[in-house]
Amino acid sequence: MLAVERAVPIYYAREGGWHSASGFLIDGEHILTADHCAEGTDYRVLIDDRNVSARVYLRTHRTDIDLAVLRLEEKQDIERVRCARIRTSYAERLDNCCVLAFPVWKRNGRAQLDGYVPTGEVSVLAGLSDGGPARASLLAFKCVTPPPASSTGDGHWSQWKGASGAAIVHDGHVIGVLSNHVLSEGDSSLAFTPITAIDRLDPDERAGFASVFGITNTDTLPTFPKDPVERSANRVDGGQGSRTTPVAEPVSHPDSDTETLFAGGQLFADQGECAQAESLWRRAASQGHTGAMNNLANALYGQRKVLEAHEWYLQAAERGNLDAMVNLAALLFEARKVRDADRWWRQAAEAGDTDAIYGRAVMLDKTRRFEEALAWYRQAAEAGHSDAMHNLAVRLRYRGEPVEAAVWWQGAGHDRAQRSSEKPRGPLPRRQSR
Repeated sequence: MLAVERAVPIYYAREGGWHSASGFLIDGEHILTADHCAEGTDYRVLIDDRNVSARVYLRTHRTDIDLAVLRLEEKQDIERVRCARIRTSYAERLDNCCVLAFPVWKRNGRAQLDGYVPTGEVSVLAGLSDGGPARASLLAFKCVTPPPASSTGDGHWSQWKGASGAAIVHDGHVIGVLSNHVLSEGDSSLAFTPITAIDRLDPDERAGFASVFGITNTDTLPTFPKDPVERSANRVDGGQGSRTTPVAEPVSHPDSDTETLFAGGQLFADQGECAQAESLWRRAASQGHTGAMNNLANALYGQRKVLEAHEWYLQAAERGNLDAMVNLAALLFEARKVRDADRWWRQAAEAGDTDAIYGRAVMLDKTRRFEEALAWYRQAAEAGHSDAMHNLAVRLRYRGEPVEAAVWWQGAGHDRAQRSSEKPRGPLPRRQSR
């Protein structure tokens, strides 16, 4: 969903006159827009019927990566928006995209533009080389909302003037920013810069935009549309084949022989006889013992047999084994499948698993969703999780709340005072089933 208050009109002075553009509130102080709209002075942004001053904060100075960020002089109360990437490796159609813009034909009023992105199509604006960077960066947004006809005078006037800088949103995520109207392709074809185009900037420039977007690596962003050859939402190898391990028949209550195999594997593992333990766990896993599946997956993961480990984790998790759910989520997060990892952490957390609550908090922390991470750390800490108490204390101190931080610091078992240099703890080690 797209909250209408995030879309704002921008006014600025240039070449002796006033111009307008569209923008999108990324958070309470940053506005996303197009780079070619950041070439003026005296910026004003209309927010809640008030003119709020702004200044140019970040620019690419490039036509093929048409992105810029303005910074407001008055901070607003709004959370940071989420971003996503577009999969362009297959020719598909990403439907249900929406833009809120302020084109001149709306007399500076808000227009809702519904449309889609043909993922296999690029848009090359007039004056940019067909073989140059524009082909690599600018994608097409096809508006299905009927616009008024273009001027037929000199052929250069577009009814979309003023819409540049508007954000394209899909499923609540910003995927790009409108750049220009592609006149040669008709009244409803607009070029836009995908958010992931920042990867083509110099490292320092890229870091600036990534910091504002709240991301560290665009590879971790949710991806639309889904990979059409992906076997399922949970595969870690991109769906380049079928399962590597036969699916075991589920058993709700393993028989005594299966339990004996599982216990024997535990005995060998405790004695350091890893090969014998793996052999017994494999036999028990093939008979449907979810604890054996999880422990076998741990052994395979330690041997860097990640795909086979994933299959056994998945089978055990699908049968309700909480250890496997937590381990599977950690594996998926390592593979940068954040949304799939999140699903399994949530499922285990809903069953009351405090390690899962902590694991999701760490994921949120590492993806810079600090407010959400704080809430999940607190939930795990209140359930008695010592690592969550430690991290909650660290984050509270960063927020300037040392009194509560000290309480959780002591709760985590520390017998010394907390220092400002303390760091959060990371993910937990793989869990064994007992």
